Amino acid sequence: MYTHDSSYHRIRIVEGHGVRLLKFERNEQSSMHMDDPFETDIQYVGYFHVTLAVKPDAARALVIGLGGGSVVKRMWRDYPALHIDAVELDDEVVEIAYVFFDLPEDDRIRVFTDEGRAHLSHSSETYDIILIDAFDDDRVPTPLLTEEFLRMCRDHLSPDGVIAYNVIGSVYGPHSKLFRSLHRTASNVWRNIWTFPIGVTHDPRDNTRNIVMLASDADLTDEELLERIASRMDGMITVPSFERFGNDLYRGAIRTGDVPLLLDFSSASRGGKRR
Repeated sequence: MYTHDSSYHRIRIVEGHGVRLLKFERNEQSSMHMDDPFETDIQYVGYFHVTLAVKPDAARALVIGLGGGSVVKRMWRDYPALHIDAVELDDEVVEIAYVFFDLPEDDRIRVFTDEGRAHLSHSSETYDIILIDAFDDDRVPTPLLTEEFLRMCRDHLSPDGVIAYNVIGSVYGPHSKLFRSLHRTASNVWRNIWTFPIGVTHDPRDNTRNIVMLASDADLTDEELLERIASRMDGMITVPSFERFGNDLYRGAIRTGDVPLLLDFSSASRGGKRR
């Protein structure tokens, strides 16, 4: 349907079985049901709504990594009090989100074409929710993973605000090192870390998958969070199957003693493009 090489990606848009897909290189970035542009068949997107179970009165959100806008437009529709800032490095991706994926043009959505960390470093805004959903191929850019960046995010969060990451990896085994380093690094910054390896309860084998990790200083126990998920926040959250997302909360130990903190100038943090 559409193929183009932008300054950052080989972009493809394809359609099939009633779904429109946005792909960068070999990876799916966004999907949209043709008969309902607010629905997607990419599962991890719904887990970002767990942030509303942590911060139910959220009024401002920052999304780093726009893609086709699946997260932004669903949150815009479902939470009328929420104002959303989205940051996307590639101006062609921004145009695609509006033209092909029905991103609404509305005063509650502001889209900035910028590198995510640079944008936040120059911002004076305070957010209740920060979502990191930016990728170079299948990896989150390293500058968006370091302790210095996480502390920058904390400085831009309300006291009981919440940050959420989408990463591809594993919580244990040979493909887990980067996620475990991120978990260790985030634990240096926030009191609470919640890890949702998507579908891990259905396939416990050690393979890579989307992992949504939340971090916050909110006074909230695991049990309270699970109760809020099970009740859909008294019906406020309409994401399909949301009441079962708590089944994927990983409550085992995450080994971090053998992985480094992610720091701006450590050998583990050098390199990587920025989004």
